Amino acid sequence: MTKLLCANFHAMIRSKRFWLGAGMMLASSLYAIVDVNHMKQVADFEGSLESAAFQFAIILFLILPALGSLFINTDYYDGTIRNKLTVGHSRAKVYLANLITIFGVGLFYTAINMAVCLAVGIPVLGNFTQPQETMVRMLLLLLVFFSVTALFTMLATLISNRSVLLICVFMTFGLILASQFVNGKLEEPEMVDDYDGVTMTTMDDGTMKMEYLDKDGNPIDREDIPRVHNPYYVEEPMRTILRTINTIQPGGQLIEVLEEGHREPDGTVIQTPYWQLVLYALGLSLVITGAGIVFFRRKDLK
Repeated sequence: MTKLLCANFHAMIRSKRFWLGAGMMLASSLYAIVDVNHMKQVADFEGSLESAAFQFAIILFLILPALGSLFINTDYYDGTIRNKLTVGHSRAKVYLANLITIFGVGLFYTAINMAVCLAVGIPVLGNFTQPQETMVRMLLLLLVFFSVTALFTMLATLISNRSVLLICVFMTFGLILASQFVNGKLEEPEMVDDYDGVTMTTMDDGTMKMEYLDKDGNPIDREDIPRVHNPYYVEEPMRTILRTINTIQPGGQLIEVLEEGHREPDGTVIQTPYWQLVLYALGLSLVITGAGIVFFRRKDLK
């Protein structure tokens, strides 16, 4: 395993894609600090270093699958994977070495972001307001990155076609969009106001007054608007099922950590317990990695 990891890290460090990704992470971290500082200057925005420190996460969530899938796919086309197996390494060790290597890249990119926050962010934005909470959330993000790394490592290992790059990128992008979509659906209130629309009426003194219209187009007082069941409200048990799936999948975990919870129909923000996010992330990673190794052992390397 040690020889495999050394070979992988040596190849990764020599790759231009690796340093291009590092440059993108450096630039995005610097931009986040500048952007938060600008918002503090021109708007009523109490920006803190935490506001800038976590902006890298979505970018890394998308970069890591692209870089990792290209790394594994290149090994297929160069015959590197076949050579590793020929000299006696087991398929499980080859698979795990790729997983660890790519996750190691994620750790390195995260370290770049933190270094920028400490070296540039503190002088510009001040210190972290909640350093312990920030550290816990960063560790949770690393588990999220590990779970998404496990996912596209399996895909890139089992799909040797060049199209795996697009598959991995679009899948990770889709996980984020799916998470936002599900959160939006679950925020729908159970009861909504039943009126046809609103209109602006000019009063005698020249002021504008907003009036609500009922289904017949007649003005109705705000207090008299009836409440009806929202057809878009998600009922149980589907509500619990969607929330659980969204908390398990990496995109949902990412949004959960970044937004420090999810919003309920009544407007309250509920934070999923950290232990539950840890359990889901590690469990998903183990299941996907185990399945990936099993299928890789049966894959015909042509």
